[in-house]
Parts: sequence; structure tokens; C-alpha cells
Amino acid sequence: MAMESPFVTEKFVAYIGDVITSNLTFAVLLTDEYTQEGPAGGVQVRLKEEGSKATKNTSGYFLFTDLVSGIYTIRVESDYYAPAEKSVDTSILDAKNPVVQIILKPNPRYPFPARATLLRGVVTNAAPVNGANVSVVGKTITTVTDERGEFVLHFRGVKTEAVTIMIQKGGDTKSVGATIEEGKTVSAGMIHFP
Repeated sequence: MAMESPFVTEKFVAYIGDVITSNLTFAVLLTDEYTQEGPAGGVQVRLKEEGSKATKNTSGYFLFTDLVSGIYTIRVESDYYAPAEKSVDTSILDAKNPVVQIILKPNPRYPFPARATLLRGVVTNAAPVNGANVSVVGKTITTVTDERGEFVLHFRGVKTEAVTIMIQKGGDTKSVGATIEEGKTVSAGMIHFP
């Protein structure tokens, strides 16, 4: 005697022979800023407004189906990347290619290779400063601090260079200098903010 169990999701229960049709509202393509490939480790993709979770297909896209037309905020969380959010208006998406791309910025726990060129630091006042924007002056290299106040910036094609990093949060700004070296991790140390 064979036992059959239904396929159960948050939205439906399907039995063998059932046909379920859904309409793709949009797909989310996540790209790792460091590797320019798909993300490392586990990633959760949800809609902020309703908490619904995306379904990942075999091609690596995160799919949202059967949504009413409107504006949604996509929220991405992971152990290796800074949290990311992006708003999407489904009424203006290309119906033939409804893909939303989100670039994920590595956080301090990201598994960088041993010879990566990195600048790490911790931003603090009386406690760790979470969510401060950290950028390299004159470059497009940016990140945010995590809940421990930590940040990591990665560089490519740099031998040895003096850089200035700018830290901003809530109208406060602080600049700090550092010298990066190819293939090494340099520490900016504990940065008292503001």
C-alpha cells in the first residue's frame, strides 16, 4: 500500500494530479558585490509590508507571485551581507522581464579569501553604532556598520594607498584616514563617533 502526502506551502495544499497556476509579479536577482555572482550562504527575501517570503527557483531568482499591483519594499537578510531594502512599483515593471536586481554588500562575517584587500573597523560612542554609513572619499566604495558597530570595506586593483573614510549617521559626520595595502587586511581600529 502506497501512502501519498500532499505538498504543503504557506499558500496552498496540492495533491498529486492537482494543477496550480500562479502569475509571476516580479523576480529578484541578488548579486554579491564582491564576487559579482550569486550570494554566498543562506539568504531570506521577504516583502516588508506583508512579510511574505519569496520562492527561490533553480536559476537562483527569488519569485513573488500573484500580488496586486502596487508599491512593495523588498527586504533581504543574510548572515554574510548587510541588510538591504529596495522599493518596487509593480505597475511600471516590464511585463516581459519583471526582474529587480539587488546588489548585496558583504558584512564583517563575509568569507573573504585570504589575500583580499580589506579595511575593517568598529564605530562606537558609549555603545556600538549600528547602521552608520561608511564610505571611501573619492571612490564608490560604501557599506554600513552592523549591530556590533563593525564594518568592512573591500578594494580591488590597489597596491598601497592612503584613503579617507567618511562615517555618517543622523546628521553627524566623522572622517578617518587609513593606508590600505594589496592583499592585506588593515584595521582602522575603534573609531569614536561622532
